[in-house]
Amino acid sequence: MSTRLSKSRFQKGLQCEKALWLSVHAPDRADEITEPTQWVFDQGTEVGRLAQGLFEGGVEVAEDYRHTAEALETTERLRAGGATTLFEPAFFFDGVLVRVDALVATGEGTWDLYEVKSSASLKPEHVTDAAVQVYVVEGSGLPVRRAHIVHLDTSYVWEGGPYDPERLFAIEDVTADARTLLPDVPAIIAHFRELLAGPEPDVRIGTRCRKPYTCDFTGYCHAAFACEHPLTELPYLTEQALHELLDLGVTSIGEIPDGFRGLSAGQAAVVRVVKSGLPEVDAAGLARELAQIAWPVYHLDFETINPALPLWPGTHPYTTVPFQYSVHVHHEDGSYEHREHLHTGTGDPRRPLAERLIADLGDTGSVMHYTAFERVRLTQLAAALPDLAPALGSIVIRLVDLEPIVRLHTRHPATNGRTSIKSVLPAWCPELTYDDLALSDGNTASVRYLRALRGMLPPNETAALHEDLLEYCGMDTLAMLRLLETLREKAGS
Repeated sequence: MSTRLSKSRFQKGLQCEKALWLSVHAPDRADEITEPTQWVFDQGTEVGRLAQGLFEGGVEVAEDYRHTAEALETTERLRAGGATTLFEPAFFFDGVLVRVDALVATGEGTWDLYEVKSSASLKPEHVTDAAVQVYVVEGSGLPVRRAHIVHLDTSYVWEGGPYDPERLFAIEDVTADARTLLPDVPAIIAHFRELLAGPEPDVRIGTRCRKPYTCDFTGYCHAAFACEHPLTELPYLTEQALHELLDLGVTSIGEIPDGFRGLSAGQAAVVRVVKSGLPEVDAAGLARELAQIAWPVYHLDFETINPALPLWPGTHPYTTVPFQYSVHVHHEDGSYEHREHLHTGTGDPRRPLAERLIADLGDTGSVMHYTAFERVRLTQLAAALPDLAPALGSIVIRLVDLEPIVRLHTRHPATNGRTSIKSVLPAWCPELTYDDLALSDGNTASVRYLRALRGMLPPNETAALHEDLLEYCGMDTLAMLRLLETLREKAGS
């Protein structure tokens, strides 16, 4: 077991010292890497490769993390041989190993350092990443003139053909900020080294569990909350209130003492419902809201992708593109029919999807959705397809968001105050479940569709995926239909 620090371990320690200790001494306690998370890693690797196109004549140090000694030797050999641009060179100083994305000689005896990120903007954690790299590179004997963060530029509109690295990426000079942090780096390293030599640190859960990144050990550290109404599920609970409750030995929403002052009125209402075990319904409020609905109701749900690298001309990094929708046409007598569309070609999905959607939604009747997601997608489609903007705009006028109706006029102990469709559906409509579906969340659906779109799945798996996508998206709109029927019953309408 190696207790050597790296730039990633350094960053992990800054976020949570317990996570750093666990990553070294108990990596098996980490959460399983999900498909969406792995896709983020894969995209990052691809973006890093493309960023190498910013530099001419670069030479890569090809040895991976399992061959550190060889990578250090190759780095030194290439430098001694006169290489002026190095990709992934390895440096080791003060017990810390770093691999620099790109290191470029200035011709003046100094070097410029570039750290590549697949994000769309510069973030504070990128600066600390650059700072530890500057510390190690300079400690190894190479003076650094400037440190840069390279990230995707969302103003770049791809026109087809090879990506243009000069336009695809933005380069930001973070030298001043990184050097401001440098004096603190040696002490932080020494502290982390001492920490790793000792027992598992006692660090409380809090905002650090998800910022700036979702921690790898969330499941392990939150195991004490494995109950029906975990305290951590209470929406918008402040870290101060969380810690005060933990001091009282509280791990469940139902254990929160009456009169606890750290809660908002909405949170106190959630506690009340959880303790009573009884749902609460504002029937009059529901009746007022539902009276505004125009029948038939078209329940609408989109599935989308937002790839880091644009896939169709006219799109930019992280453009959100809908590729599928489901519509359940819901009549006032409770009957319904289903309409759906899934783009299975390799071209831009937006025009065929929008044209079919306009036809499927007709001219009258409320178009119901859940949260603002569908409204934003329709607005974006109208901007991308100006000739269809009037028809899409008429759909936007008909939109009715079911989520605030649920949030403002119902409470159920099983939701713990959460109002996502995945929380609300099993509470009010337990006969419907996503558990038996091959796909059960939108992020995984998007990643699998992207893999199929890029030819990463064999044809038989792609065909099966299309069936899974249709089933999953259809369940989302059927869920809204069943939920609306339940709300009508509760409202007495």
